[in-house]
Amino acid sequence: MSIYLRPDVVITGTLIWYSKVCPREVWYMARHVTPFEGHSKLEKGRAIHQIYGDELPISLDGMKIDAFRKEDRTVVEIKSSSRHVESAMAQTNYYLYRLKEVGLECEGEVYVPKKDERIRVTLDEEKVKKDMEEVRRIVESGSPPPRVRIKFCRRCAYKDLCWG
Repeated sequence: MSIYLRPDVVITGTLIWYSKVCPREVWYMARHVTPFEGHSKLEKGRAIHQIYGDELPISLDGMKIDAFRKEDRTVVEIKSSSRHVESAMAQTNYYLYRLKEVGLECEGEVYVPKKDERIRVTLDEEKVKKDMEEVRRIVESGSPPPRVRIKFCRRCAYKDLCWG
């Protein structure tokens, strides 16, 4: 399954992650509509990645892995909280799928430093393909999905775009 939706749009781990939180954000991101870069949630995430991530993460088109443990070949996705564990697991699963495509079979882990919580992720190819198809469906739509108020809207970097 191709990760390329258009010449300027690639299915990314971030799009997979957001497809589990808010499809509307996927649609905006695929059109390069970016949230306010100084938003506190984004800054917090960047700070956590600087502390716990690798200096030279592994990357391919559409993905940049936060950390990689060579000793047990584990891709580590670092998150600031456990609120979006399902999303983080889907993102990590996507990374495992993409790495397998280039010949690297790995295990995955979602790490939440605040709770010292580690959640194992094992590749599920069927789930990744469904997630990629969902992102493709959202991105190929001519208009953003309808606004749906969810518990995450209050702190969302796109809040003003949807609800302002």
